Amino acid sequence: MDLSAEVREANRRSVTRLLTSYPLVSVGPPPEPVPGCGACAELAARRERARAAGDGSAETDADVLLTRHQRQRHTGRRLFRYVPYVIVQDPSAEPEYEARCVSGDEADCGAVSGPCRAPSEVEEWQRRHTQETRHTRYRRTFADYAVLERQR
Repeated sequence: MDLSAEVREANRRSVTRLLTSYPLVSVGPPPEPVPGCGACAELAARRERARAAGDGSAETDADVLLTRHQRQRHTGRRLFRYVPYVIVQDPSAEPEYEARCVSGDEADCGAVSGPCRAPSEVEEWQRRHTQETRHTRYRRTFADYAVLERQR
């Protein structure tokens, strides 16, 4: 076998192996131009010219460009604008104040004031609890409801 025959045989084997070793990627139908859109029509014509010339690469390029154009201009396009909001305390709900005793030798005491409507109520509960137990360390919490209001 001469060198050119060897090269042809090697090429045949590699093409055969390529076609049988790797599954072909299934692609859907090419995108259809949107009626009345000049850009779609131009890209579809470009694809047809490439197909007529047997240029598969240019045909694929036109399909990719047409798909990208349609995604940007024709489907699911959303426009986001900045809208200023301010966060305010909900006037229809009262805030809550609470304290929990975290004093103790081995473990936290765990006594809780329960929800109160004002900080002064929590402070009074802390004073009474300290008088009874001599505990002096508390975890205080504040909770409210917030509302986002659009600024005008």
